Amino acid sequence: LQPMENLNLLEIKKSKIAGKGVFSKNKINQGQTICFLTGELCSLEEVLKRVDEGREEPSDPLGVDDEKYLDLDEISRTFNHSCEPNSYIRGQNELVAIRNISGGEEITYDYSTTMNDNEEKIIKAGRNLWTCKCYCGSDKCRGKIDQFKTLPKNVQSYYIDNKFMPNIMLKVFASTD
Repeated sequence: LQPMENLNLLEIKKSKIAGKGVFSKNKINQGQTICFLTGELCSLEEVLKRVDEGREEPSDPLGVDDEKYLDLDEISRTFNHSCEPNSYIRGQNELVAIRNISGGEEITYDYSTTMNDNEEKIIKAGRNLWTCKCYCGSDKCRGKIDQFKTLPKNVQSYYIDNKFMPNIMLKVFASTD
């Protein structure tokens, strides 16, 4: 888990998607590392405790391993979701450009590509799996941010075939033919 870098290439400002977003100050090339998302490494139990105590929102943690999460810091939490993203998470927390990103463009990733939560444990803890109405505005908008397994098969295949998702998700969802 590398520290947040390339911050001089990014700026936070009002987003058309939701609240604030992270925008590129300059062109970012396809395949270029944008930054590494950062935060405190926590277990699922710790995340549930923090949500119950009101110290964090259920949408804040990023799944990085089997029942391990990054409790994202403020900057990392500010990247918005899109159903047609211009970046993805590689490895555990490296944000990489899927395509060329213009200066001034909002940087987004598909939150669903990071979501494979332990439904049984979460429900046993008296909570529901986190989902959210989507306002990304893309022509490909699915209307809801949800677990990866709920995505249409063609969308799942796109992310898996191109490896546009974190290692833990590829490990779980990529077939080993």
